[in-house]
Amino acid sequence: MSPETLLNIDSWKDMLLSSKIYKESVCLIAIDEAHIMDSWGETFRPTFARLGELRSHFPSTPFLMLTATCTQHILRQITTRIHLPNLMMFSASPDRPNIYLECQRASDIFKDLHWLFEEVKEKGIKTRKTLIYVRSLSKGGCLYRDILGHLKEHAFHEKKKTQQNSYIALYHAGMNSKDLNYILQEISKPDSVIRIAICTIAFGMGINIPDIDIVIHWGACYSIMDYWQEVGRAGRDGREAKALYFITPGSLLHTSDDMKELCRSVEKKESKCFRHAILSHFIGHKGTLQPVCTLQCTQCKCSLCKCCYLCHQDCPCRNDK
Repeated sequence: MSPETLLNIDSWKDMLLSSKIYKESVCLIAIDEAHIMDSWGETFRPTFARLGELRSHFPSTPFLMLTATCTQHILRQITTRIHLPNLMMFSASPDRPNIYLECQRASDIFKDLHWLFEEVKEKGIKTRKTLIYVRSLSKGGCLYRDILGHLKEHAFHEKKKTQQNSYIALYHAGMNSKDLNYILQEISKPDSVIRIAICTIAFGMGINIPDIDIVIHWGACYSIMDYWQEVGRAGRDGREAKALYFITPGSLLHTSDDMKELCRSVEKKESKCFRHAILSHFIGHKGTLQPVCTLQCTQCKCSLCKCCYLCHQDCPCRNDK
């Protein structure tokens, strides 16, 4: 159940938390996506920050906290808020090695993503499924309008200019549930008409579409955790996928310190691997990634070239070296 159901609704709270029989019957309390206790718990859904209250109601019940993206800062926040003095932790790297990573300063979207819009014109419904994340609803609306205007009749399947035939969709929390459900149901189909979804953070947890090929960020994410969560929407079926990060002018001003530091380190070439620079912030990632090129060819598909744009530049097989 949601934290709001458990802690905010009096009828449930009285029945569950004040019942001696219920207390004695609860053998485990599991909190999934535990990192949102920190990222959502202050403003968006403050009840997440109150989950520590359950410790007083169930003092002898084991607590299980689950998250795939936990930094040292988030771990401190979780253990403090949930009051876990004797923490037993098991961790694994949150790496998604099938996703190629790239980061660059944005110029103009129709220049930077020219290849994508040409693919829509040439392939239509066979265009690779793509998510374009934006940082605000207004930015998403402007981008949606501009892309439709740029593609014109090429934005529609069989040139029928209706919402159901559009290759482009806009997804944000301010839309009515009917439209949101339509977009999710349609894009989940392997042969979906929707090939590009422009979305905010609303397109996030709980959404599992296995065949997303490309995730594009147009504008800097607030934090590395937010970025990696959204990158994880790509290649969920194990296929090779891409995540392209475009830092638009001014977008780094309203980001966390870890995101500012990440972008600074890769721009100044202090980091030799973009993937490692990201994963080093997460608990579970151990050691330095050392992909090795073992092939001698011009169309190299070695682990260096599959990793990120920084590793690709160092691949000895590149024919422009």
